[in-house]
Amino acid sequence: MAPSPFADLYAEVQNFYARQMQSMDQRDFVAFAGTFTEDGEFSHTPGQLARGRADIIAELREFHRRFDGDPVVRRHWFGMTCLEPLDGQSWQATYYAYTVNTRPGAAAPTIGPSCLVTDVLVRTAAGLLNHSRYVRQDRLLLER
Repeated sequence: MAPSPFADLYAEVQNFYARQMQSMDQRDFVAFAGTFTEDGEFSHTPGQLARGRADIIAELREFHRRFDGDPVVRRHWFGMTCLEPLDGQSWQATYYAYTVNTRPGAAAPTIGPSCLVTDVLVRTAAGLLNHSRYVRQDRLLLER
């Protein structure tokens, strides 16, 4: 039995996220921002919104300064991805995200915030791109 078009799309989205977040974890913020549309929006902490690739790069550089001098390996993990079509060329992706932090000498890694993420992905001539990403930390969902 041949894979369905949805299965192909789902696999494409998973590969897109894997490449995107490996760029983030390697602190290649230019490559990460390149996975967004020119007018893309990115909000990963409360009260923060970066618009456009240059702002995304600047925001990530500023955010990650807190890890300068901190020998940590950070890995982002996405799971339980649900895709909903918006039109023929865009989808809403909703998923869970965790950051795993590993430090030298630690007995075990620590988990950063548990989050619910909502993206809008668009199909372009270059392939999938993020039009928007909104990250909501679970702890803040409990403070309503």
